[in-house]
Amino acid sequence: MNVIDAAHKTVHNSKHGGSIALAARMGMSSTVLNNKVNPNTDTHHLRLDEALTIMEFTGDHSIIQSMAQQLGGEFTTSTGTTPQASLLMTALSTSASQGEVMVEMHKALEDGRIDCKEHDLLQTRIQDMIVMLRTLSKQVTEQCEGR
Repeated sequence: MNVIDAAHKTVHNSKHGGSIALAARMGMSSTVLNNKVNPNTDTHHLRLDEALTIMEFTGDHSIIQSMAQQLGGEFTTSTGTTPQASLLMTALSTSASQGEVMVEMHKALEDGRIDCKEHDLLQTRIQDMIVMLRTLSKQVTEQCEGR
């Protein structure tokens, strides 16, 4: 999905209140916001700070995810800092997450192909694992010489 489509989908998602509610929270009219995310409109453009605000208000990171994918990468988040005792639990959770990816991969390949539903589930499991690895990396760094 390209960035404009991701922005349009995010703004118009009723789960987030839709464009009317989101525009009100952003201090603009829904007409302006709708035009900014309309893939067929060349006269209005969504600014980066507005895209960030949309993602913060909705919790939906598909805009930045589509940017990262277009650049050949992935967007991931990591959880906050945790006590040293949690480092082992994070390591174990990371290992369990890898197991979940492999279980889904095995199920998906039983018929010799990966359909769209299986693809989406695998991508979710893989993203969850990447988040776990980033969290583990952050915790290991925090433990380095007592940071």
